[in-house]
Amino acid sequence: MAKKTPEKKETKKAPKKEKAAKPVKVKREEEKKSKEAKPVREDFYTQGELMPKTHLPKSVTDEIEEYIKDKKITEKEKNKFTEYLEKKYDSLIVNPGEAVGIIAAQSLGEPGTQLTLRTKHFAGAAEVSVGSGIQRVEEIVDGRSKAKYPAMHIYLEEEFRKNKEKATNFAKLLIDVRILDVINVKENFDKKIIAIEMDEIKTSERNVDLKELEEKIRKGMKYTCKKNKNTLTFELGKESLLKARKNLNKLLNSRMQGVKGIEKIIVTEENNEFMIKTRGTNLKAVIKMPEVDGTRTTTNDIKEISKVLGIEAGRNSAMYELKKVLDDNGIAVDIRHIMLLADLMSYSGDIKGIVRTGITREKSSPFARAAFEETVKHLLEAAFKGEEEDLNGVVENIIVGQPIKVGTGTVTLEMKKLR
Repeated sequence: MAKKTPEKKETKKAPKKEKAAKPVKVKREEEKKSKEAKPVREDFYTQGELMPKTHLPKSVTDEIEEYIKDKKITEKEKNKFTEYLEKKYDSLIVNPGEAVGIIAAQSLGEPGTQLTLRTKHFAGAAEVSVGSGIQRVEEIVDGRSKAKYPAMHIYLEEEFRKNKEKATNFAKLLIDVRILDVINVKENFDKKIIAIEMDEIKTSERNVDLKELEEKIRKGMKYTCKKNKNTLTFELGKESLLKARKNLNKLLNSRMQGVKGIEKIIVTEENNEFMIKTRGTNLKAVIKMPEVDGTRTTTNDIKEISKVLGIEAGRNSAMYELKKVLDDNGIAVDIRHIMLLADLMSYSGDIKGIVRTGITREKSSPFARAAFEETVKHLLEAAFKGEEEDLNGVVENIIVGQPIKVGTGTVTLEMKKLR
């Protein structure tokens, strides 16, 4: 009995020590981990010395910090100001299930009826005309491949932007000059003679070198030539008149100098620097020039911007151009509606218009395609191909009379079974 009793005591104490030790170690490890990694909300982050902790986006807080520096706001005012902005920001956030597409369409469509029907207005001078009004809005929204009134704003490097004479001389070199623009032609088919006069006034206006022009004309015609002052006389000899006429037309349409597509230019002063406005556009060629500041130079042709600078630049251009037209006509539209439209036009990687050949064609739903234009055609095509309608979108459910998945329709209710 004496041997059994100590064995019983040892067996009782051992498990007690093991059970007590395990939870203590686990708790201490958990406490260490919690101290090392403190849980922080993802939408909250610490700003610089000026800004308190906030859930506003960084782009907004950066602007606030600049404002605080400029106005020298005190600590109390700073906290009140931040609280007010947070409330304002929270009130602007879109609620889940809100029909943002319909609201954007209404917000852009209704003020669009107030737009004027002016086809163009003159931006500083008669040389450069820019589209305006409802026609320009249609052009942007339809995602047309070429603008009706293409124009560029070309900003120059330091050497040219401060010197008007240098800026003007460079601007003249940009104009797409054909030989036809700087010469006068007189033809005498009876004597088989073609006389080409190099116009000094036209060549000086466009900075065309007379020697270069003469060389190009001689190479193009390839007939016996006599020169009298600025007139070159070509004798055709045995050459047929038809062939001579073809050679002449080819010569007249050949480019003498300049950038393809740029028809007219004007040099203006903006923000204490000289810049060039053009009629016609060729962004790819212009931004490569060493005299041009490619980071600021732009065009109003959205398709061209997306091809040269990428789809993000094309999206921003669509936003900017549409906002500019609305602002010019005194129509205030929330930028978020315009941003949504620009996103819709560019999400596929290419600028596509709100037309039947654009984004509507890409919709997977046959009912959604049929609801826009060419209803019978779309329904027949879907029937021939054996397409299925999943009724996921708004339009499809309206057509069949089902509740749409917008607002309160985004949730489904189930009856709770009572025991």
